[in-house]
Amino acid sequence: MPRTTFRRVPAKEAFVTIVAIFQAFQEMATLSNPGTPKVPANPFYRCAGPNCGTLKGSSDRWWLMWTSFADLSIPVLYLCPWDEEIAQKEGTLHVCGELCAQKLQSQFMGNVRENLMRRGG
Repeated sequence: MPRTTFRRVPAKEAFVTIVAIFQAFQEMATLSNPGTPKVPANPFYRCAGPNCGTLKGSSDRWWLMWTSFADLSIPVLYLCPWDEEIAQKEGTLHVCGELCAQKLQSQFMGNVRENLMRRGG
């Protein structure tokens, strides 16, 4: 079996791509059936952790992560316990547990360092 290689993609970039595909699919479904009500934003949540994809259950203790650049003019990573309102916001990563959160944090830190080195900082 041939070995698959993956390029390192910032988690936010991958998430934004997935969200764009999902929104385009919703738009196409609405256009083809204009009388149907809109589908909920995202009735199912999958873990954004690298190579995870676990589907969220009703009693799972999940976490949410997101990044921001605007508040402090530097990249900042946020982490909070599950909150349905925050979970539905664009750019939020759904995380099944500590291990996946640590992997995403590690990717974030590596990407920040790499970009700082490229800029000579």
